[in-house]
Amino acid sequence: MPIACWKNWVSMRFKVVRLCKTNALSIVPQEVVRFDLEASAAILKEQGYNVEDSGVMIVAGKSGIDITIYQNGRMMIHPATEKERAREIAAELYSIMNSAIRS
Repeated sequence: MPIACWKNWVSMRFKVVRLCKTNALSIVPQEVVRFDLEASAAILKEQGYNVEDSGVMIVAGKSGIDITIYQNGRMMIHPATEKERAREIAAELYSIMNSAIRS
């Protein structure tokens, strides 16, 4: 399956999934995508996020919310209990990281 490249990530399709017995929600892309995590970390830092890069994932924090981001576009948002708010956060991050997509 080809890797998708979008000019407008706000319209990216993804699911919000509640994790069992946690105060977190998982974001699951519905398309095949790969992010350059190093480039994503730099972009997020420029946007005011605190970023920790472990190599296999990055954790971006802002306003008391931590978002774990994986190369395949999957995210975990913590703390989060409202799916609509998680959708907003995910759409914002996908839009910010648009230029970090690997082709």
